[in-house]
Order: sequence, then C-alpha cells, then structure tokens
Amino acid sequence: MTNKEFILTIAPIIQRVANERGYKFPSAIIAQACNESAYGRSSLGKNYNNFFGLKCGSAWKGKSVNLTTKEEYTVGTLTEIKDNFRVYDTMKDGVYGYFNFINYSRYSNLKDSVSSRNYLELIKSDGYATSSKYVDKVYAVVESQDLLKWDFRHLE
Repeated sequence: MTNKEFILTIAPIIQRVANERGYKFPSAIIAQACNESAYGRSSLGKNYNNFFGLKCGSAWKGKSVNLTTKEEYTVGTLTEIKDNFRVYDTMKDGVYGYFNFINYSRYSNLKDSVSSRNYLELIKSDGYATSSKYVDKVYAVVESQDLLKWDFRHLE
C-alpha cells in the first residue's frame, strides 16, 4: 500500500470518528497514524491494526503483542525497550481504539485545540509521546501530505 493509499483508506474513518467525538482537527490524527505506523507498513500497523503505537497499560483487557520499540526519555538519547502493545482486529477497530484512548481525562484538553499543530502540541504535553521532535515530525506529515483538507473547516 502506498502512502497515498494508506491515507485514503484511514482518513475517512478518522474523520468520521473525530466528528462523532467532537475533535476538530482530524489532519493531526491522520498524520499521527502515518507517522506512528510508517503509513501502515510497520509490524504493529500491518499485523495488529495498531496505527498509533498504543501500549497496553494497566486498563487494557484486550489482545496484546510484545514488541521492541525506542523511547526518548532523555533528549537526543533513544532507549530500546520491550513493551506490550494493543492489538485490534481491523483498521476501524484500531481507529476507535485511539479515540477511546484519548478519552481518558489526561487528554480532555484536545477538544479545545485551535489548530492541527496545537492538537499535536497538546497531546505531546499530555504525555502521549516521548520524542522531543514529535510535534515537528508529525506536523511535517500534515504539511507534506496536504492533510488540512480533512479538517472540518474545509468541509463547509
């Protein structure tokens, strides 16, 4: 699947669920899926429909897989770890899984975001990602893939 095919497959699902749940900037979420799953080609995305790198945590009761990943706990230093990641049956389930995950109170500010970039800044500050370059890297996907067209202000 090409990058464009991945976007054209996952974007309408993300856009629909974002609308249902009150999130204004699906472009940021589409870019997260592209970045986190290498446009659906990562093992986690391709084999387990987890396009957002969602770890299990203590509340997860579903299927899981243990994989190696890298975290940036100290700026500029990647640490390789093994962790349990959520497994979903379908792409749609994986997208709903993301929205269920960001429904936790620590992410309640996301509905108040004022732009796609601001959404990414908020989710980063909420502890979603450890990469010091997360916002810039994901927003670069928004720009390079022309994802702002998926935001609701462009549908009027």
